[in-house]
Amino acid sequence: MGGSSISGKEIAGGTGKLFDMLAGIFSGEASPRDFEITFNAAPDGGQVNECRDLLVAFEASPSLASGHLIAERLQGVTDNRSGIGLLFLLAGTQGLKKRVVVSRFPTEQAVLAEVSSAGLDVEFLEQVFIKKLSSYKAVMLQHPTPKDGFWKGMATDRQAGQSGEHISDYWLKDFLNADFSETAAAGTRRLATALKQALKANPNLSVKAEIAHASSLAPAVFLGKSLTIGDFCDHFGLSNAAKETIRNQLSKPSLFGKMFQFEPNEFKNVAPFRTIEMSNGAILTAPNEDFEKVFETKEASDGVVEYTTRGRVSDQRLARK
Repeated sequence: MGGSSISGKEIAGGTGKLFDMLAGIFSGEASPRDFEITFNAAPDGGQVNECRDLLVAFEASPSLASGHLIAERLQGVTDNRSGIGLLFLLAGTQGLKKRVVVSRFPTEQAVLAEVSSAGLDVEFLEQVFIKKLSSYKAVMLQHPTPKDGFWKGMATDRQAGQSGEHISDYWLKDFLNADFSETAAAGTRRLATALKQALKANPNLSVKAEIAHASSLAPAVFLGKSLTIGDFCDHFGLSNAAKETIRNQLSKPSLFGKMFQFEPNEFKNVAPFRTIEMSNGAILTAPNEDFEKVFETKEASDGVVEYTTRGRVSDQRLARK
C-alpha cells in the first residue's frame, strides 16, 4: 500500500504461522488494547458511512474486487509515516454472528518489490513478514445481520500505545470515518440536555409542546434501545422547527447523528420534572415521564387548555416561583 499499486490474492484456510496469526485475530476476544468504535453518520445526520458500506459489501460477497475497494480507500488516507503495508481482509462466522476483520501490517519496500514481481505468496510472506506479527492495526465488526448492525466494532492499534488516544487518526478517523463509541450515560445526557435547552431557546409554544411531549414519552419508548438524536426526532415526528432547535443546542452538528444506547435513569437525572406555566398564574409540575398520566388535558378554543388531576394532598408549601 502507500503510493504504490495494490496487489492482492484470495487465500483459503491453511496451516502455518501466518494462518495461525490471522485465525487468532479473527476469532480472538477483546483485550484492554481494543476499543469500541462507532461509524460516523453523514454530516446531515443520515445513516450513511462510505467505509462501513464497503465492509458490508465485502462481507456479503468476499472477493478481490470488493476487497480492492477497501484497500484503495485505505491507501488514499494512509499518512507518510505509515509507509507500505500489507492488508488482510477476513470474513466468516463466529457463533451466530457474521464477522469481518480488517488488519494492516507494516512492511518494507523490499517486500513490496518481491510481491509486485511474483504476486502474493503465503510461504514468502511467512519468511519475511513473521517478525512483525505483533505490530498491526485492526478493526472487527460482527452482527447477525451486517447490513443493519455493522455500526459498531472493535478497533486496535498494536503499533501504538496502550490507550485509545494513541490509535492513529488516519486509521480511526480517515479510513474508518469512526469515533470511539459513546457511553450510554454520555449520549443520553446529551439528548436530555439538548431537549431542556431547546425548550428554553424556542419561544414558540407549539414547538415547546412537541419537545416536551416527546421527552415525557422517551424513557418508556427507548428503554434498552440504541438511537441517535435524529432518530429521537424522527420517531416522534417532530417538526423541522423542533428538530433544528434541538440540533442547534449541540456543540457540533455531527452529534445529531451519533449513536448511543438510551439510559432511562440518566435521562431522568437530567430532566426529572416537566413544568407548565399557565396564563392564570398556575404552575403544573410532575415527574417528566408521568406528566401526561398525572394531568389530563382538554383543549378548548382560542388556545385555552384545561388540565385536571385527581389524588390525595400529600404536602403543601410556600416557595419562590
